[in-house]
Amino acid sequence: MSDCLHCDIHDLMESHLQNEETNLAEIAAKVTEVLADLILLAPPDDRGTLIADVLVNLGEFVLQKAENGTGEPNPRRH
Repeated sequence: MSDCLHCDIHDLMESHLQNEETNLAEIAAKVTEVLADLILLAPPDDRGTLIADVLVNLGEFVLQKAENGTGEPNPRRH
């Protein structure tokens, strides 16, 4: 494990993403399930705000990564 949770997550998913039969919807569903577990760790009164933050961050990251000009995600490693 490194000091970067983002990079560690990508390292864990790499073998799944390299497979030619990769089901991106299935991987996204699993990642979403992890987010749900994380949200449920928050106090009930804070969960709505945390869900909103997740959605805002998702939209922002997709826009930022799409702007690199190639239509491909930016490099995963920092």
